[in-house]
Amino acid sequence: MSANEDHFKKLLDKYALRQASPEEVEELFALIKDSGHDEDLQRLLVAVLENTNPVNGEEQLWNSQFDQLLATAKSREAAEENQVRPFAWRRLAIAVCVLLLISVSGYLLLKRGSLGKQEMAQVEKQDFLPGGNKAILTLSNGKQIVLTNAKNGRLANQAGMSVNKTGDGKVVYQPADNASDVPEKIEYNTYSTPKGGQFQVVLPDGSHVWLNDASSIRFPVNFAGNERLVSITGEVYFEVAHNKAKPFKVTVNGQTVEVLGTHFNINSYSDEPALKTTLLEGSVRVAKGANIAVLKPGEQSLTTEGNTNISIEKDVDTDEEIAWKNGFFQIKGADLQTIMRQAARWYDVDIEYQGEIPQRSFTGKINRSVNASKFLEALGFFDVHFQIQGKKIIVKS
Repeated sequence: MSANEDHFKKLLDKYALRQASPEEVEELFALIKDSGHDEDLQRLLVAVLENTNPVNGEEQLWNSQFDQLLATAKSREAAEENQVRPFAWRRLAIAVCVLLLISVSGYLLLKRGSLGKQEMAQVEKQDFLPGGNKAILTLSNGKQIVLTNAKNGRLANQAGMSVNKTGDGKVVYQPADNASDVPEKIEYNTYSTPKGGQFQVVLPDGSHVWLNDASSIRFPVNFAGNERLVSITGEVYFEVAHNKAKPFKVTVNGQTVEVLGTHFNINSYSDEPALKTTLLEGSVRVAKGANIAVLKPGEQSLTTEGNTNISIEKDVDTDEEIAWKNGFFQIKGADLQTIMRQAARWYDVDIEYQGEIPQRSFTGKINRSVNASKFLEALGFFDVHFQIQGKKIIVKS
């Protein structure tokens, strides 16, 4: 490695570890624009993807540098319109992705292409807003409360529990002042998020649950008996309060997950190829039919409709699995259909494919707070093109 390459590597290492000064960040961006470090960028990009996020006070600098780099990319693309220079563009695309990583939009990797001006103008004209904190609470008597519009404070009394909406937008169950009038029958509450919605609930036992878009959870307001049993649809992340005497059980699509106290995610969308249970902390027992699997942290079980087999994936990227909870789309080596299924749920749109679906893998991370146009613009770097008709995104290869 030459002295210049060694210096570049050190700058990129410091950047990935958040140790670079503003001056070093500017120098690194200048070297990236030079597009002469293709192999180093590919080799070191994983570290950047894993470890880099904006820190306070630096967003303006990064976004300014990103705008400059994107302008460079577009001007070079125009100059290379009739020339075959795949490696020159690939270096530039990698450089763009490094800044996209820490910009508001996100990052995506490696393929040449971008949305044309006319195409991008059409996409922006019919833009879709991102999802947000939306859910409906269905009480035991069938009454529904639209939580987006509900005021903070007590929403209802249910089976001796006070149902309260907090200032940060979640719902918390607490013992009511008048807790003596607990009914004899079990009362159930259900939370449902629409497409483009997500929500957090603190259950009566103190467990925290996060619902992704187009998801639901149903549970008894009082966990009577010797277990805590809930049922879900869609995708839900759990941080379960420990209670050795009363195991926590989740039923979904013929599968039961049993825990004592742990952190895990269940993705059970009907349009996904498998039901995935991913363990972050503790231990869970997954049962389907006569088959049982016990997961360790970092493991993931997969089951499919129509059979009782349970397969186990080890060393999964748990950050990727719960990126939605932390405000991101995040994928590694995913196909286009996987990405667009997530987009369809979050932006509440339909997806249609025209022509052959591009058979390539994608890696990236995009903030879920951006409009659909920014999401599609990032995908444009992969030679994927889009058209919007009403509530439909048409994908063109």
